Amino acid sequence: MGSRKKIFENSMFQRLVVFVALSMLLLFLLFLRLFQIQIVNRNKYIEQAKRQYLYEAELKSQRGIIYDRNMEPLAVSRNAISVGVDVTKVINPDSVAEILSQYLAENQQSIKAKFKRVNSFVWVKRRIDDRAASFLDTLTIPGVRKIKESIRFYPRNNLAAHLVGFTDIDQKGLSGIELSQDENLTGNNGLALYKRDAYGFKMIDVEHPVKRPQKGQDVVLTINNTFQWIVEDELKYAIKKYQADAAVVIVADPRNGEILSLGVSPDYDLNQAGEYPADWRRNRAITDVYEPGSTFKSIIMAAILEEGLMKPDDIVFCENGRYQIYDREVKDATPYQWLSLQKVLKKSSNIGMAKITKDLDKRIVYKYLRAFGFGLESGIDLPGEASGEYKHYIEWSQYSTIAMSIGYEISVSPVQMVMAYAAIANGGLLLKPKIILTEQERQRGGAKPEIIRRVIAPTTAKTLTGMLEEVVYDGTGKRAFINGLRIAGKTGTAMKYDPAKKSYSEDSFVSSFIGFFPAEAPQYLIYVMIDNPRIDHLGGKVAAPTFKRILQRILKYVDIQPEFNRQLVEGSVRQFPVVPDLTNKRIDVARAIARHLGFELLIEDEGDFVLSQKLVVESGQPTKQKLILKLGRINSSTAAYVAVPDIVGMDLRSAVSKLAQYQLRAYIHGSGRVIAQNPKPGTKMRAGARCVIECNPVTEVSGI
Repeated sequence: MGSRKKIFENSMFQRLVVFVALSMLLLFLLFLRLFQIQIVNRNKYIEQAKRQYLYEAELKSQRGIIYDRNMEPLAVSRNAISVGVDVTKVINPDSVAEILSQYLAENQQSIKAKFKRVNSFVWVKRRIDDRAASFLDTLTIPGVRKIKESIRFYPRNNLAAHLVGFTDIDQKGLSGIELSQDENLTGNNGLALYKRDAYGFKMIDVEHPVKRPQKGQDVVLTINNTFQWIVEDELKYAIKKYQADAAVVIVADPRNGEILSLGVSPDYDLNQAGEYPADWRRNRAITDVYEPGSTFKSIIMAAILEEGLMKPDDIVFCENGRYQIYDREVKDATPYQWLSLQKVLKKSSNIGMAKITKDLDKRIVYKYLRAFGFGLESGIDLPGEASGEYKHYIEWSQYSTIAMSIGYEISVSPVQMVMAYAAIANGGLLLKPKIILTEQERQRGGAKPEIIRRVIAPTTAKTLTGMLEEVVYDGTGKRAFINGLRIAGKTGTAMKYDPAKKSYSEDSFVSSFIGFFPAEAPQYLIYVMIDNPRIDHLGGKVAAPTFKRILQRILKYVDIQPEFNRQLVEGSVRQFPVVPDLTNKRIDVARAIARHLGFELLIEDEGDFVLSQKLVVESGQPTKQKLILKLGRINSSTAAYVAVPDIVGMDLRSAVSKLAQYQLRAYIHGSGRVIAQNPKPGTKMRAGARCVIECNPVTEVSGI
């Protein structure tokens, strides 16, 4: 009996021990859990609690407005209603989908499919019209939410579409200024905290101040809406009249690089951008490149004049319209014989340019291509700019300089051509194109020019401008001439390359004209490019008249300073007296040139070639200008060999002339003054041999 009692007591004690141990373990685990909740995961549960009674809402910022230079809006933001659904609160999905499909003109099955997505909130339709919004206001459907949001609206529809650009449905910029200035236009979103009561209604949390959204910055463009409307109207007219594929017009101020108008056709409605093909939305003024043709002759001519290689009155024999050089034949539309440099540009002679550039140092050409900005982005504040293309001079063939002198073997963009000609118009400065005005610039009335580099000297620019005036006054660009105005410009007609045939097309062209006004103090520069016109194709017959119509309409809108608004009288265009340089030429060649240019020759002495010449100045109006020529004779005993003259220190033109007097030809390296020659002075050489001239080295400009 005693042992049973003892066993029972031991058993009770063991149970008690186990119970106490388990209780302590449970308390310990409970303590650990409380420690985890209260200490370790404290912030987590605080956030969960906040989410149950606090509601965080992002306050969308308003996108900035895009204006033209006169503060007329081109892109604004306005309110719209969008419809979404909180799927967790939808009681009867089939019924809700049926109702929404009726009012929103959406497919019922597609709406039901959205309800099955993982997200608790789905958009049904963004930006509904006012009629649909009014109908939905009469309904109370659990889970359906009508949300106010901001949308982008373009009050001018198609105007400056390629320049302004457009946004997606969430107002993210996709093209044009909307894309390039997206960060500035967007602004910063705000934040507000609301408390929820037991019924789910929200009220502002006074303990957490609202962070208000910051509106995006407004952007003021350099363009003038009136100019833009004129340009786009004339573009449509030109495309219809000449049955062209596309066209580009840029109006700029050459004094500061401002783009006053940028028109591209075909265009599109910015409010319905997605309904137009991508090809129509492409900004051809900056994304497309092409071979410019004869408008590029002015660039090569600028290099020749700047280097002092020739003067406007130097003459070239243009081979009566056909010229075989290397393995190519160069042709002129009209046959010419002797033309001065000025008339080579005026008549747009391909043969004249070929003759001028065939022995031109390729490094000089390359230097000026880079200096004028070709092969480099202009820096305009628009997305997608193409840099154009041409090979490095070490890869050029012997024909490349000739090809470039007439606008081939190089691709350029319209905006590059505009800035290159602006450099000619403003006295030799390459500027960065400006498309956006700062507040200070707007108040000042215009942008401050951003100079990239000086390309040519002011005197060279003035000389070239005078030559370009002749093009418009009585040359290939005369259809751009407006009586009473001094306009400088150049035509261009380029055959388009057909990749399929791997050759240039005989019936597909790019026609262009670029000019500036007033020539003596340019304020406006207008570039016209017509792509593949089918009714005529010459730049002088297609692009030049378009230039004229645009300028005439602009001049009705702007006030030109009185000194530029005068009647043009005979001789007001800058004329270069064409006095042929006959020195060092054989007398029979000199007579042919004089006869062609209408000069009477008075011969002094006897000889085979011209030693010197002198213009006879007579009072009154002589019927013919007269030149006195002094001749010299090549001594037959020494005709086979001549002594090389000393030409070190001479300018290049004088050095070449000096060698010609000794019946020697020049092979030129560099430009400027002669620093070395080979052979040395006094060396006996066969008449007609080459003498190598080393001039000041041409600076490598690949980094420009």
